[in-house]
Amino acid sequence: MLKAKILIQFPWPDKKTCILDILRHLPCSLFSDVQLQVILWGLSVLSVNNVPSTRILKDIDSTLQSQYGIPSVCYQGALGHVHYVNHLPSIITQEMANPHVCPHICHYPEDAASRWLYEIDPTVATPMIHKGWQDFYVFELMKLMDSTVIVPKHWYTKPSTPGSPSSDFEYWGHMWRAHPVVSNHTHGYVIHMYETMEVQASQFLLSFLHLLQTYWMDGQPDPCNIICEYWLNHTTGLIEMRGCSVLPWTLTNPAVGNRWHMLARGHCVLSYMIWLYCDDTSGNTSKKWNKHNSFLFTAARLPCVMVHKESSIHFLATSNIAPPLEMLDGIVDQLEYAQMHGIWAWDIEAREMALIIPAILVMLGNNPIQSELACHVGLQGKYFCYNCWVHGAGADLSQCPDLGGVAVTNSDDDAHSIQMGSVATDSDRSLHRDVTHQSKCKGHHSETMQDLVDRARHFLGANPPHTHQDMVNKLHSMFHEVTSSKGKTQYTKMKTDTGIKDTYMDVFVEHILKHVKGIRAGSDRYTEAVSFMSPVWRIKGLNPHQDTPVEILHVILLGFLKYFWHNAISRLNNAQKVELQVWLASFDITGLGIPPLAGQTLVAPFILYDLIPWECYEAFLALSALVPLVWQPCIDNINEHLAILQVTIDHFLNCTVHWTLWWFNKPKFHIIRHLPDHI
Repeated sequence: MLKAKILIQFPWPDKKTCILDILRHLPCSLFSDVQLQVILWGLSVLSVNNVPSTRILKDIDSTLQSQYGIPSVCYQGALGHVHYVNHLPSIITQEMANPHVCPHICHYPEDAASRWLYEIDPTVATPMIHKGWQDFYVFELMKLMDSTVIVPKHWYTKPSTPGSPSSDFEYWGHMWRAHPVVSNHTHGYVIHMYETMEVQASQFLLSFLHLLQTYWMDGQPDPCNIICEYWLNHTTGLIEMRGCSVLPWTLTNPAVGNRWHMLARGHCVLSYMIWLYCDDTSGNTSKKWNKHNSFLFTAARLPCVMVHKESSIHFLATSNIAPPLEMLDGIVDQLEYAQMHGIWAWDIEAREMALIIPAILVMLGNNPIQSELACHVGLQGKYFCYNCWVHGAGADLSQCPDLGGVAVTNSDDDAHSIQMGSVATDSDRSLHRDVTHQSKCKGHHSETMQDLVDRARHFLGANPPHTHQDMVNKLHSMFHEVTSSKGKTQYTKMKTDTGIKDTYMDVFVEHILKHVKGIRAGSDRYTEAVSFMSPVWRIKGLNPHQDTPVEILHVILLGFLKYFWHNAISRLNNAQKVELQVWLASFDITGLGIPPLAGQTLVAPFILYDLIPWECYEAFLALSALVPLVWQPCIDNINEHLAILQVTIDHFLNCTVHWTLWWFNKPKFHIIRHLPDHI
């Protein structure tokens, strides 16, 4: 009984101290010292003995924080701002030891998780599975039950039976075939990367370590020798495509195997995928705006019921001085160190120590934040989309960046049907005037209807995506222009013409233009300067253009719905507005379990029947069909859902086109087309 009481109050010395310390740290309800003294006075009046003093409580709090709390690391940012970042490895360690969270953390992708399975850097994905008494690692030779020798590429899970719950799964792996080569000069294996196979874990026979002990009995080559085509020595190699020459094997040291094998020392090695989120909020309780940029994260693939809990959202950093990319630099420093050395944590579910590899699966934020993270100029640029090379009004196609031979498709076969007979009311023309007025002020000619039609085809057609390597190359090229005496004017023009803007690198470019004029590309100082690009390019396996999902709140609810409702209300006269409020307030909500509708504030498209033109009403109906498909907490059949979602988005955009082409002055009508790729 005494032991049970001690466990309940641990790590506090007694129950009274435990309760008082919990009261002092209630979320969103902090006690001041004066309030705490009032509570202690009340306990003394009630004759409660052995009540700790304020000083004792503070000393205990400091001790607990040093032993079990999350330390904050101070950084002197590369741009000169001091900021603090909570210690990422400590947060992950606590999550793995939390019995309420750890069982729900997924370390392996499902077979339908294409981003996690096929696009994430395999060096930061879970490198091993444990079967029996053996550990099977990626990039190490292993043997199957049928004596086939293979090399695992990555692991994933599949349901044991179709329709079975997510907890009932089996481990699978994508494998490369390893072909033995035996001659008078050498014995070894050549890895055929073009021969990929899927193998269930139940077919595994021998891991790399056991294969080392038995290969000679089977007359097989030494699994430490992955040879190349020249056979002059035991250099390593692989074949990427049929008919190609053998390339060097660089994924591991074949004589040693996967490096995590040695670091783990027999323990499990697991990945910890992160959804990293950045947003700007006000630091004031008043309406005066005091911008703070904040970084938070949650564990990927947590159940919906858990991912929205406050305890599942972990704070990393905030500042009203340091910009997002400067704070991200400190986060990436911690991430890189953890990916190199791993994080030792107690796995409460497995009841043993495990080595954790953290990785960022996606980066979330609103459209301006996502553009900044992706080194993109923003929605007002000529190339306004951070996902692809679609161009907007005023873009000079002769300045379009080299897309490696990929052409922008504008044909009627690839674009949606766009009819010239769209309804253009006075309200729509007012919308067009508002959007094009700014262009006139900047010296650009006003768009003609044909210009608008052509741009709409680009909106709805296929456009080449931004790629990680292409963007890095262009940033290098832009820096080269600065250091080749072409100066700030050329640098600014390249940002405008390409839609690429690295706000992190901009600071260093300004310093170079002021203080380091005359350096040339190829010099040591040039090499040092190009390392001052955004830290987002250092994140393994992350493409900031494709791995920043469409932010549906601002694109749909605060985008389309807001645009449409404002347009609809602007069409009504005062009498119709009063009538609309009456309709909303008198709507029969019997059986819905909701309070009466607020006629002055509620947005309800179905009430607009007969108040707006039919084409506008159809666009509202199409939007109403789209919203419930987007806000889905759980998707049972991903392929079926994506097919329905794509058809619904197409229908919504077609209805918008039939209403008026002028809506395609709004970039969000293009951004929504990328949503199916991000699910």
